[in-house]
Amino acid sequence: MARPSIRNSRPRDMLISLGVLLVPLLLISWWFTRTPPDAPVQTVDWKSVLAQSRTVAPYPLLGPVGLPDTWVATKAEWARTGEPAVNREAAPGNTWQLGMLSPDKVYVSLTQRDAAGPALIAQISRSGVADGRSTIGGVPWSRWVSPDDRTRTLSRVDGSVTTVVSADLSYTGLEAFVSTLR
Repeated sequence: MARPSIRNSRPRDMLISLGVLLVPLLLISWWFTRTPPDAPVQTVDWKSVLAQSRTVAPYPLLGPVGLPDTWVATKAEWARTGEPAVNREAAPGNTWQLGMLSPDKVYVSLTQRDAAGPALIAQISRSGVADGRSTIGGVPWSRWVSPDDRTRTLSRVDGSVTTVVSADLSYTGLEAFVSTLR
């Protein structure tokens, strides 16, 4: 039986061979590079958690007032000293945490604790360095910026209570959020 010579192959045959190779490659490439749909944001009823926490907290807990409905709470937790808190480790102090997504999908965190203030600031600010001061409603706040210049943090110490607000926002954006806290 004689083998077909290359001279007998036609451009049509070459296109069919190319298609046989490329179609599976394109399908495999599409399968591995497609973007999965975004998972829905898990929201929490932060107002009820705050109300319950205020009844047992030994210091005044803060929460935003007057934020538009486009802000979505994704975390609201209260832990007493020694109870499981972040990462299920014992809380070093009475700790209130609120996490919210801004309308631009930027996560803003509010944390209050009545112990280990410097460690809390270092943790939340991602080992930030001091970056000046802000005055919001007549109250001074310390500014911190993360080493990669991405995360900004505002902190305030009032007696034994440390309040920390942090986000990947400008100081102006953080100050606007802090101005809603009551």
